Amino acid sequence: MRKIYLPFLLLSFLFAANSIAQTKPLVHAEQMPYFSGCEKYKYKKEKKRACSNERIVSFLAFNVEYPEEAKAAGTEGTVYVSFIIDEEGRVTEPSIMRDIGNGCGEAAIDVLKKMPKWEPGKDKGEIVRVKLNLPIHFGLKSGVSNPLESDDYKITWGTLKGNKISVKELKASLDKIIMVRDRFGDPVVFEELNFSYQRKKYFQTATSNGVLNKKQKKIVKKAKAGAKFYIGVVVQDGNKKVKVGREFELVE
Repeated sequence: MRKIYLPFLLLSFLFAANSIAQTKPLVHAEQMPYFSGCEKYKYKKEKKRACSNERIVSFLAFNVEYPEEAKAAGTEGTVYVSFIIDEEGRVTEPSIMRDIGNGCGEAAIDVLKKMPKWEPGKDKGEIVRVKLNLPIHFGLKSGVSNPLESDDYKITWGTLKGNKISVKELKASLDKIIMVRDRFGDPVVFEELNFSYQRKKYFQTATSNGVLNKKQKKIVKKAKAGAKFYIGVVVQDGNKKVKVGREFELVE
């Protein structure tokens, strides 16, 4: 299972120097690219940027796989990758700027290839290609635990069991209460609730304060077989916050 935490450097992308010829991608545009799913904030730039940052963090946490070779070798650190968002919003020309070895660089590139289309950047009223650099941190120990490997807490939702569930079972859980229990089976309070859904290159995520909101219900109602569905919560464990989660494969 993966164990990855992503630094908040994602909230302000690092950009590499490059921009002499107009044919080259820009490293800074009047409107930088936005990650998929934030179109509703068309006229609210700050909210749209915050949405974009939140969604890319969720996408990476949901998709990056910590290589077994790296875990066995105790490899930790930050991989820096570079890529271009073209005029159609596609991720192109992914490359490793700085690697830490043992497959981490390749894992970072793999997740770039899974990304959905972005909203492309604009400059002087024109849609342009933009080059971005992105740090992805691989850590065996961090202030936030692996969302898929916590043995101390368990999420239960209705009668959902195992890692393969039917779409019908998922939708039938909408009127059930999501619970988190500790190692003794006692219920505990959690601070936030995240749903993430991915089918092919379509990715959707929604977060609430613990009570299902309209966006989360919509994700479940539109779920289809062949997708991955993730439930994540944050629990206060002593003086640290622990992220706990369950990932499901949806079948007919």
